[in-house]
Amino acid sequence: MEIRLGYIEQYDTGYSTYLDKQITEQEYDKYISNIDELNNYENLKRLFEILILNHNEFIEFTMVKSKVLFDNSLSISGDKESYNQHYLNLNRILLNYLSSFRTLLDHVETIIKRKYGKASNQTSQFQEQTSYLFDNYFAYRFMYKLRNYAQHCGLPIDEFSISATKISDNKFKTEYKVDFDSVTLLSKFKEWGKVKNDLINIKTISIFPILDEMKLTIDLLWNRVVLIFEHDIENAIKFLVDNAGNLKTEHCEVCLFTDIVTDENNRLKYFTNQTIPFDTIDEFNKNKNCT
Repeated sequence: MEIRLGYIEQYDTGYSTYLDKQITEQEYDKYISNIDELNNYENLKRLFEILILNHNEFIEFTMVKSKVLFDNSLSISGDKESYNQHYLNLNRILLNYLSSFRTLLDHVETIIKRKYGKASNQTSQFQEQTSYLFDNYFAYRFMYKLRNYAQHCGLPIDEFSISATKISDNKFKTEYKVDFDSVTLLSKFKEWGKVKNDLINIKTISIFPILDEMKLTIDLLWNRVVLIFEHDIENAIKFLVDNAGNLKTEHCEVCLFTDIVTDENNRLKYFTNQTIPFDTIDEFNKNKNCT
């Protein structure tokens, strides 16, 4: 089987393909192994990005829609349909957040165990970090358990409130709250574990400081995950840059070409290509230089 390095260059009117040196099947397997290492990193990063997107959506929704509620005087006129729609969306977005949080934890741990082994140092590092976050950050352990509450006992948010205090003519100070009542949470769910003592001591919990602290803990978790995979990622980058970096330009994709078919004039007729993710390499190196 003919296998070649090369690149595809895009134009407004189409593309051109350039085939470079031929490589062996053993060399091809090594390229694929290192590409997979970077794709694994990219997939891990997407899990974190989904969680951050859900975090940002909740904040944006509450900021924009709470103002709409007040501007339309919904809290005064008693527009039940609009109130219910707001309530449903609050819970929908928070459920997405809780689900993406748990998915992140489960998937990352599974990936680490499959790659390095259940008893590996890498698995221990991840578990030590999650234990540290659980023990030292109320927001982290509360949201971890709230996901279980939401799965087994119902919607996480019981209600929200919006009120206004008149400061002067045509000027009001608004207050928007999304709070958890600890008594309600404790009465509906018995599996809070360590969080039970927190709930006994904190009668009312606002969602907004929780989300602020969660953003910090997620950043700490991501930094640890990058450190766990960093050695293998850097080795993969070195191999790909050393062996294919000379083909990289701003407007082309460096690829491995297989299933190569040419016509009677030796012009390329058909091929299968595997892109070498230099965009991921650039992004990784940029982020590392910023830390």
